[in-house]
Amino acid sequence: MAGIEHAVHTINGRAKSPTGKAPYIEENGKILTDSGIIINYLEQSRGHPVDGRLTLAQRAESLALQRLMEEHFYWVAVYMRWLDPNSRSATRRYAKELTGIPGWLLPFLAPQMERAIARTLKEQGIGRHPPDVIWRQGASDIQALSHWLGNRQWGVGETPTIVDACLYSFVGAIVRTPWESPLKSAALKHSNLISHFDRMMSRYFPES
Repeated sequence: MAGIEHAVHTINGRAKSPTGKAPYIEENGKILTDSGIIINYLEQSRGHPVDGRLTLAQRAESLALQRLMEEHFYWVAVYMRWLDPNSRSATRRYAKELTGIPGWLLPFLAPQMERAIARTLKEQGIGRHPPDVIWRQGASDIQALSHWLGNRQWGVGETPTIVDACLYSFVGAIVRTPWESPLKSAALKHSNLISHFDRMMSRYFPES
């Protein structure tokens, strides 16, 4: 989106970043991790090529929507992807593909991973609710995002900005899972979110 020259590397195993998580970037020997920190750094160091045309009020609106997705909706998506008991076989296959765990180790390591994620969700708060409440909260987030986007092509302004990238990534992470879930069903009901995802794909990843 910013037109910054870069190279993408696929990580096998644990990320070699200060936090042990991905994504991270390395530039001139400096390593930065966490999507938000990376985006802020690139925006500030490159003269705000993506959000620079927005007003302060539009930037505030964008940040509020990003926080909704990253600090609440994200955890419902984590539950969908790793802990939904109705999709356990599919999620374990996904875990094997993502982590590269040998198939014979999966029956031993997958329950440990799931327990660790469940503890994190409980500490965050989402995991203290029964599944039907978690799904309702996720559906409410989806509905709010759909109402906010309305009939606009892009979230804020006439061209895609960072909030569009955030919305695109969350919608795609849900509707492109190879298994069904109440969260996926809720997202597919909102045609404007699906159309927005398709526009972002066509614009930035036409080969996909």
